[in-house]
Amino acid sequence: MLQENTISGPGFSVQLPPGFTLAASVPMAGVYRLLPPGVTAFDVQALLQIRPVPPFELQALLQNVYAMENPAVAWTNAINLGLANVTGMMPVRQVQMPQGLTHIREFEGVNMVGYPVRVMEIVMQGPQSSVEVLVLMNLYRWMEFAAPCLDFVGRISLGGVQQAAPQLRAVVDEKNKDQIEYQLVRPGQQPIPLTALPTNVGGTTIIHVDTLIQTGNINGTGIAVGTHSTATVKQGEAAAP
Repeated sequence: MLQENTISGPGFSVQLPPGFTLAASVPMAGVYRLLPPGVTAFDVQALLQIRPVPPFELQALLQNVYAMENPAVAWTNAINLGLANVTGMMPVRQVQMPQGLTHIREFEGVNMVGYPVRVMEIVMQGPQSSVEVLVLMNLYRWMEFAAPCLDFVGRISLGGVQQAAPQLRAVVDEKNKDQIEYQLVRPGQQPIPLTALPTNVGGTTIIHVDTLIQTGNINGTGIAVGTHSTATVKQGEAAAP
C-alpha cells in the first residue's frame, strides 16, 4: 500500500520529499508536474516532471537524448520546455543508480522571461520499467532547489527494484571552486555523481565556497570536501533551428 504523499504510475512510485506541491498531473498515465519547496504557480523558478516511459518508446527517447549535440535537436527540446534559447550543452553521462542504468543529459538555456535555466533530463531504466525525469531550475537560485529536486530523484522506486533511498550530499573541491557537485551516497559504495552547479553565474556570485565549508550545508544538504568527477556544462553559441 502506498504511503501518504506518495505519487505513482505504471512501474514506479516516489515518496515526495517535504514541501513539494502538485502543479499538474494525469495520475492514470503516471505523469506529474511538481513544484519544489519555495516555488508557487505564479512564480515558477523551478519545476520537476516525472513520467513513465513505455518499452516501445524508450529507444526513441534515448536517441533524442543522445542526439542533442545536434543544434536543431537541442533547439526543438528547448522550445518544448518553454525556453527561448540554448546556451550550453553537457555530454550525456551514464551512471549506475540503485534503480538501474541512468542516462543524464544537462544543458543550459534562457527562458522567455530572460533568466538562465539549467535543465536536467534523466532517463532511468529498471529491470521492469523506466521513467523520464525533467528538472528545470533558475540558475541564479539553484542553491534553493537542487537539494529537494535531487532528493526526489534518489527516492524514485522502479518496479522490480528493492532499495532504500541513498543520501544526498554536496561536494566542495577546494581546487575547483567554480562549481559544487551533488552526489548520491550509500554505505560502502562509490558515490553517484548527479550534477555540478556553478558558484558564479553571469558575473554574479551565487555561493561562496569558503563560507560553505564553514557552515557545512546547502539547504540542509551536508557538505563534503573532496574531488569533483562531473564535467561542467560546455558553453557555446546558441542553438539555431
